[in-house]
Amino acid sequence: MMRLIKLVFLLMFTLLLCAGCVSSHQQEKNKDLPPTEDVQKSREESNQQSKHDEVISTEIDESVFHSVADWKDEESIFYITNRANGSTIHSYNIYTGDSSIFFRSEAPIVQFEANSNHSLFLVHTSPTTYEANLIILDEKGEIQYNTKIQSFELEFTWNQLNHEELFVSSFNEDWTYNTYIINTTEKSITDNPVKIPFMQWVGDTKISYLKWNQDVPTLTAPMYIYDRKMKEESLFANNVLTNTNYSNVMTTVEVFDDKGNASIKFYELSTMKLINELPTRVVSLYSDWSIPYQDYNEDKQVFYLLEVNEENTSYSLISYNIETKERKVLIEGLENYQFKLSPNGDYALYGPRFEYMIDLKNKKLVDLITFK
Repeated sequence: MMRLIKLVFLLMFTLLLCAGCVSSHQQEKNKDLPPTEDVQKSREESNQQSKHDEVISTEIDESVFHSVADWKDEESIFYITNRANGSTIHSYNIYTGDSSIFFRSEAPIVQFEANSNHSLFLVHTSPTTYEANLIILDEKGEIQYNTKIQSFELEFTWNQLNHEELFVSSFNEDWTYNTYIINTTEKSITDNPVKIPFMQWVGDTKISYLKWNQDVPTLTAPMYIYDRKMKEESLFANNVLTNTNYSNVMTTVEVFDDKGNASIKFYELSTMKLINELPTRVVSLYSDWSIPYQDYNEDKQVFYLLEVNEENTSYSLISYNIETKERKVLIEGLENYQFKLSPNGDYALYGPRFEYMIDLKNKKLVDLITFK
């Protein structure tokens, strides 16, 4: 009987020892196994988030730096350098610091701007004082259209709905002007039927513009809508300081009194019905008003504005959700410098030459360009 008990005890001890060895061996073996798909995805997302946490500034010789021109995509920007032998547009990745040449021009580059979906880019070069060369590039920097017009100064607006079309105003030295419509698909440039120098696109057949009184200086102007197909003009609003149209929203800044009390009104672009309005202030510049810089994130329905404080001494960057009416002050103590959102809305170019960047998530201003 005692022998049987010892035998059973020995057998149980052996089984437990073997189980422990297998378990320990299996744990060591599991260390070498690749992570599950969920774990791997989590790690990749974490690495990606870490990679995109910090903007890397680039150092440029200030004597050759012209400006940061625009966004290429949500990770890259374009900047321009000017040298004696011509101008160069560089592509620069703000997260990796990688840089490459996008386009070269023997003539000085004056302006550069992407269309609303960043599929085409307009390069304005100035071969002579009274001539403008307009070059349309694709995403690879290859020329899709090229034309020359007489011009001392040039203004243009991409069509935010038809990405292959843009409106151009060319000014002579005496400020007389001509207006054109360029269609890059048709590779054509035609005279614009409406002789107004600054326009916004409303749709395929409609445009909006302010009619300023050329004989009597005024601080605001009436805003009109023109139907190019029907060839009809209609009054839309009075006392308008500026009008900017996006893919689905039209905005106007309307001034109420000589103290600068104003309102930004938001209209549905397709129907032109009022959605909402944001009370604000504008600054008097003696003979006119200072136009506040703005931009709009269409995916999140968030409008951004550089708004002057009550003492008219500095500006604050505010955000305003046009659906929920939520208004937030993001950064205070800024200047009224140009402001342009990145394609994903996480950052914004900012500054006289877009040499700064605003991190909208962390609400801070960072140097994009440093000079040597």
